[in-house]
Amino acid sequence: MADLASTVCGIKFPNPVMPAAGPNVKTAELMIKAAELGAGAVVSKTFSVVPASDPRPTMKKTVCGGLLNCETWLEDTYQNFIPELKKVKSAVCAEDDGNRVPLIISIGYSAQDVEFLGKLIEKEIRPDAIEFSTHYTGHDIKPLIGVAESLKKASDIPVWMKVSPGFPDLEALVQAAEPFVDAFVAVNSYGPALDFNPSLCRKSLGSEWGQGWMSGPPLLPIALGIVYRISKIVSKPVIGVGGISSGIDAVKFIMAGASLVQVCTAAIREGPSVYGRISLEILQWLESNGYNSLLEIKGKYPDITG
Repeated sequence: MADLASTVCGIKFPNPVMPAAGPNVKTAELMIKAAELGAGAVVSKTFSVVPASDPRPTMKKTVCGGLLNCETWLEDTYQNFIPELKKVKSAVCAEDDGNRVPLIISIGYSAQDVEFLGKLIEKEIRPDAIEFSTHYTGHDIKPLIGVAESLKKASDIPVWMKVSPGFPDLEALVQAAEPFVDAFVAVNSYGPALDFNPSLCRKSLGSEWGQGWMSGPPLLPIALGIVYRISKIVSKPVIGVGGISSGIDAVKFIMAGASLVQVCTAAIREGPSVYGRISLEILQWLESNGYNSLLEIKGKYPDITG
C-alpha cells in the first residue's frame, strides 16, 4: 500500500489532507468530526482579538461549483473559542493514541493581534502550528512582514503564513517573509468578485455592493499556479489550497510543489467526510500509477512527460 504519511515542520501527518480555515471548521464539533472522518490534520477557523460582524447573507453558489462569500473571521470571542480548541486538542491530539492528528490554529490580523493571541495559544493550548492570515492586512509587504516577525517572536510553535492570490508581488512577499515563517499556505479566496441574479437585479450577499471572495473549483488553476511559483523560490514547505475537491486535484498540487493540501469549499458542500474521501482517492491514484509514496510525486511537475 502506498504511504500517505509525511513530516512537515517536524510535524507528523498521517495523510496530506486537512481542512482550510473557514466555516467548515468554526466549531469544536466540526473540527473533531473532520479528524474522525479522515483528515490528516485539523485547522481551526481564523479568529482574532475582536469578533467579526458579517453582513447577511454571507455566502452564495456561483459558476462551476464555486462559492462567493463575504464572511470574514470568527464572529465569536476568543475567550469563548479557546475552550472549544482545548476540546479539539483533547479529542484528536492524545500522544498515546495511534489516531493522533495535528492541530493547527488560525489567527489574524495585525502584529499586535497575533502577538497577543500567539502567546495565549502557546500557553493555553500549544497546537502543532499556528497559521496566520494576510487576507485583510493590505498590499504592502512591510506590515505583513511585521505580522510574521511579531508572531515568530511571540511563540516557538511553527508559524504558517497564508497568502492571498490578489497580492501584487507574491514572490517578493514570500522571499521577505521566509526568515520569519516555517511554511506558506497558498492561497486564500480571490476577490472582490461579483455574481447576482439578473432577473432580480439586486445584490445576493449582504456586503456593500454584493461583493464576495471566490473559492472552489474556479480558483484551482490560480491557486495551482501560485503554489508552483512559490515552491520554486523558497525552501520552506508550501501547503496548497484552492478549489480542491478530488484526489486528482490534490495530486496536482503535490506535483506542483505542495507538501500538504487544505480543503474548504468542498467540505462546505459535502461535509467533513470529504477529507477522508480525497485522501483515499490520492492513495488509489498513487497505487494505480505505480507510486509508493507522496515523496515520489512531490514537485515532479514539470519534469513529467505525456
